Amino acid sequence: MTDLFLPAVMRQPGFDEKQLLRARAFIRVTLLIHVGLLVLYAVWAVRQGPFDPVSLAWAGYAAILGVNLVLVRLTGRFHEVTIANNLAGLSLIAMLLHFTGGIASPLVPLFLMGVATTGNFGGNRAILVFFAGFIAVIAGTYGWQLYTGSHADDVHSRFAFLLTAVVLLVLANLSSQSARTKTRLMLQRARDAAIDGRRKAEEARAQAERTLDELRAAQAQMILQEKMASLGGMVAGVAHEVNTPVGLAVTGASQLKTETARIMALAAEGKLRRSTFDEYLTVVDELAGLIEKNAVRAAELIQSFKEVAVDQSSDARRPYDLRAYVAEVLASLSPRVRRAGHRVEMAVPEGIEMDGYPGAMAQIVTNLVINSIMHAYPGERAGVMRLSARLLEDGRVEMTYGDDGQGIPPDLWPRIFEPFFTTRRGTGGSGLGLHLLYNIVTVRMGGTVHVGASPQGGALFTLVFPRVAPGSRSAQQQAAPVVHRP
Repeated sequence: MTDLFLPAVMRQPGFDEKQLLRARAFIRVTLLIHVGLLVLYAVWAVRQGPFDPVSLAWAGYAAILGVNLVLVRLTGRFHEVTIANNLAGLSLIAMLLHFTGGIASPLVPLFLMGVATTGNFGGNRAILVFFAGFIAVIAGTYGWQLYTGSHADDVHSRFAFLLTAVVLLVLANLSSQSARTKTRLMLQRARDAAIDGRRKAEEARAQAERTLDELRAAQAQMILQEKMASLGGMVAGVAHEVNTPVGLAVTGASQLKTETARIMALAAEGKLRRSTFDEYLTVVDELAGLIEKNAVRAAELIQSFKEVAVDQSSDARRPYDLRAYVAEVLASLSPRVRRAGHRVEMAVPEGIEMDGYPGAMAQIVTNLVINSIMHAYPGERAGVMRLSARLLEDGRVEMTYGDDGQGIPPDLWPRIFEPFFTTRRGTGGSGLGLHLLYNIVTVRMGGTVHVGASPQGGALFTLVFPRVAPGSRSAQQQAAPVVHRP
């Protein structure tokens, strides 16, 4: 009902919310007064007749308010309509007082209530103007009654009472208006502060998300660097290990070439003897065996490193035998282990066929061994590392790795898998080795990893993971429930 009298411009999307609320309040109050005037006209018309001067005054007042609502709808001039309402209301109040007993009119309480209610809408100036006009009506009625002599004996006390009531209403309305203004300003400041806080929160969240993305990118880059660093260390170690058999093979080939040249020279001069040729054949056999042995050794090292390196760089999925593959990884790490004066003992049974990512397994074994070399043995003490595995009844594999080094303090156990946490900051530790291991085991392989104390006194890592890595068809077949149908 209220929106029917709103100007068209106020019903457009995006109009000022505060002005819209004030306009609706004005129309709502005007409609209530209009309905009240119609009720009063109906009551007066029943009692005194529809053409009684008082009845006509109520009807005129209601008609003026109806016209004002139509003017608001057409023009949107609320201020001018408010002035018109006040002037019409004060004029008709004066007329109604004149016809119903003046100061002693039974309508005076009604007028006071209406004045008090109407005074709650508008600014301080509008309140003062409206109440001043009402006081002028009361004073004019009082003066007219004194002039004509048509007044009751207590007209003076009634006038004083009315004057006091109006002054109190003025003060109450001004105080209420001031309180409303302060409240409105506080609410406005609170809303502005809330909007500003929400904007800053959005900016902070966006900045935090950008920072988090940058940190994730940096972490991913550092993890990749960690993988490449371990692969680079493996390359250096294998290169050093392959250098020995290759060097021996080259030396043997050079010696064989020298002996062959000597025999050919003797044969050309006709001085070749049977005993000399027999000695040559013996040397050739020994050198050929030496060359073959070292060439095979170099080929085995290169093949082992090739498989491990390809798995770590491509991270392709394929079936593999756990024992054979772990042995290849340990073989590729053996140069660095021996150079540090340690040894690795392996106890992995045959027949554990894995279906997953051998590159992830290579990274796990590499990180465990390198972590022991870097952290477990301060000084020059030689150590023993033990890696074992067993197949559990539920199809999972339990792998344990321990050393006899200085161990990890129990208070650090909850933190060692955190990214960038290291006790060797500034001396070669990046804090990403065990974090990378944890991510590989828990995310890529769908398993768990725990740290504890080894019976030999060092650190003990227990890894449990499915034999078939998550995401494969065989894993889905194993995980699918068996449904028995009748």
